Amino acid sequence: MPDTSKIHPLLPSNLPHLSDEAAVEVLDFLHELVCRFEAHYCGQIHRHYEQQKQAQRLSQAAAGVKFSDPPF
Repeated sequence: MPDTSKIHPLLPSNLPHLSDEAAVEVLDFLHELVCRFEAHYCGQIHRHYEQQKQAQRLSQAAAGVKFSDPPF
C-alpha cells in the first residue's frame, strides 16, 4: 500500500485545458482502462472486499453488536 502522505491530490484546477474532442478521448480511454482493470483483477478485488466485510463482521461481533436481520 502506498504511503498516502506523499500522494498529491489531482484537483480540477490542476488539469490542463482540453478541446472537447480530446476530453472525450481521455474519458473513453479512462473508461476502457477501468473496465479492463476490473476484468483482469476481478477476483482479487472481490476477495479484498469480502475480507473487509468479514473483518468488519468479526469486529462488530467482538464489540457485542447484535445482528437482528441479515442485510439481504
